[in-house]
Amino acid sequence: MKNKDTKLTVLGLAVLAFVTFPRTLYSYEEIVVKDGATIRGAVKVDGTLPKHPALQITKYKEICKDVPNESLSVGPGQGVRFAVVTLEGITKGAAVEKETIYELDNIKCRFTPHVQAASIGQFVLLKNSDPILHTVHAVFTNNQPQFNVGLYPGRTSRKPLVVAGLVTIRCEVHPWMTAYIMVTEHPYHAVSDVYGEYELSDVPAGVYQLKVWHESLGTQEKRIEVKPAATLKVDFTFTASPGVKK
Repeated sequence: MKNKDTKLTVLGLAVLAFVTFPRTLYSYEEIVVKDGATIRGAVKVDGTLPKHPALQITKYKEICKDVPNESLSVGPGQGVRFAVVTLEGITKGAAVEKETIYELDNIKCRFTPHVQAASIGQFVLLKNSDPILHTVHAVFTNNQPQFNVGLYPGRTSRKPLVVAGLVTIRCEVHPWMTAYIMVTEHPYHAVSDVYGEYELSDVPAGVYQLKVWHESLGTQEKRIEVKPAATLKVDFTFTASPGVKK
């Protein structure tokens, strides 16, 4: 009878674990990638850019000044900064570096960096370098519980990322503050730099969808075929359209 009870207890715990932890944790297989390829390119925008108004700073103006509006940052050659490029449809590939910790700081009443990309199993370290109170309210697009952390000056808090999807982060004390973290099951993601450039490395050969997301310009996808040990150049171009956002 005791063995039967023990088996039932183990079975119950297994069912609880399956229900509690999303299946996305188990859908990506980590392997040693042989003859990995590289995907690189640029994200750009054509057309007349929408004029983004200055942020409305309503409190602590002696500290919260010169806060840039980073919702559409365009650099040299019309390169779009803070666009997230992800490889869709990949089920096996390079291992996720679980020890990696991303930092999200509060500096002069702005979240820094404005956009990040991370993998399931990694952590984000929340910081406050300002002399005033901030909050970090994270809203997830799917099953991960949102969190809302009050950060007094100098305080830090570490939070795990356990579900894939877009995380929108706001400060409830300063409503103009916004940041984003794109979380994927795998390590094949990149955030475009000031020139709009990105790079993914150690990609297994295969056919995938390459997706780009930007908070103001929306999303695009391209079907690509990756050859072993090759370098594939894939560019994305958005057409500026005021008010359009996906």
